[in-house]
Amino acid sequence: MSSLVRRLGRRGPLTHVRALHASTSTATPASSKQATAQLYSSGRQPIALSSAGITFTLEDGRKVLDGMSGGAAVQCLGSTNPDVVAVMAKQAAQLPYAWHQSLGNAPGEDLAAWLTARSDGALVAAAFLNSGSEAIDTAIKIVRQYWLEEGQPQREYIIARNPSYHGNTLAGLGIGNVASRRGLYAPYIPDTFQHVTTPQLKRSGESEEAYVAQLAKELDDKITALGPQNVAAFLAEPVVGSSVGVMPPPKGYFPAMAAVCKKHNILFVMDEVMCGTGRSGTLFAYQSVCEGVQPDILTMAKGLGGGYVTISGVLVGPRVADKIIAAGQWKSSQTYQNHPINCAVALSVVNKIERLLPNVQARGKQCVAELQEAFKDEPAVYDVRGQGLFIGVEFDVPSDLSPRFATRVKNRCFDNGLLSLAVSGGVDGTQGEAIVLAPAYNAKEAEISTMVEILVKSVKECLAELKKETA
Repeated sequence: MSSLVRRLGRRGPLTHVRALHASTSTATPASSKQATAQLYSSGRQPIALSSAGITFTLEDGRKVLDGMSGGAAVQCLGSTNPDVVAVMAKQAAQLPYAWHQSLGNAPGEDLAAWLTARSDGALVAAAFLNSGSEAIDTAIKIVRQYWLEEGQPQREYIIARNPSYHGNTLAGLGIGNVASRRGLYAPYIPDTFQHVTTPQLKRSGESEEAYVAQLAKELDDKITALGPQNVAAFLAEPVVGSSVGVMPPPKGYFPAMAAVCKKHNILFVMDEVMCGTGRSGTLFAYQSVCEGVQPDILTMAKGLGGGYVTISGVLVGPRVADKIIAAGQWKSSQTYQNHPINCAVALSVVNKIERLLPNVQARGKQCVAELQEAFKDEPAVYDVRGQGLFIGVEFDVPSDLSPRFATRVKNRCFDNGLLSLAVSGGVDGTQGEAIVLAPAYNAKEAEISTMVEILVKSVKECLAELKKETA
């Protein structure tokens, strides 16, 4: 079991900053009948030989512009940052590993202090793991321990939203609700994970005020039905990511949901694995879109390591941290938790991210504006939306195509030289087609325009082919 390390008094005005003191998998050889020794989830992918800036070079010599920060909104600084590589090498030579149960390390302490100091007082302690899925699992465990320490073990339910995606562990799949990912493992998912509606204002046909009131009532009714004394937490992404194809919240949504949480004394957990770490235009996504609402627990990953290391974080506010400190022991521990190389690299990455936030905001507005202009007369484009450099284009097309329309556009974008992300089922788990762009934070104006040109060209080509199919 893990203990909380010493309170850090050396970091700015937060005299009580602390760091909470996450596993690898080993590949097995493939059978001799396979063309590759790797176990692929969706077939063998094109092989990338190198990358520079925001461009990948493939083994066949093609170059692909990276519109998705490595494919999953991770490589937020692009490639070839020699100073980040130097930090990695220096830390590897100085202290490559120390198990957090036996020894602390300076990079972990410094990263925790850096992040919490920029949270507007919301977050006071952190632990660092290896993936967003691990961070979600850990957040769930923290929620459980909090209520055990409160003497309320009956608080077992955690309410999230549908559709939503919160990672690929069983707990992450359970608290998330993407049928194509979750259904296979349904026998292993308990009913303590409950769901309410993910906001999709435009499809509601209502005013923001009326729609937000409806969603707040839905959450309140869900808690009442389960018994407020039995509900532990509400979990949501500030900006919904891969489950719906990027969806900022309606105005007033987070204050309304926070009021319901406060009414029933439940914890508010924010999943910023994809939308955070600068992606939404501020260091933490809640600072961009939550209208002053702050989390009790927050998860982050993806851009935190910039693609150079595998790192995620769980950060907690004073309510949670004080309760665990008083208990004397945080009941969670993983082998590679607070890994010194990961933490050192992440600290270098977030320092760079902080300086790039104005560019994230400017290039994001540019991308949305150019896409809206390009698609203004295209009825098959239902919506163009974004927050920071997190952009979604949703289509009004049939959802019974094979392959799905979003996949067609993604594949055509790749053929035309652009890496993007396809999302299907974002409306209700089955209906809905969207394409996501999440470029690196240092993307240039001309590079964004090129991405827009390729995406528009690819969409028009796919629509022309679809028209022929259905003629």
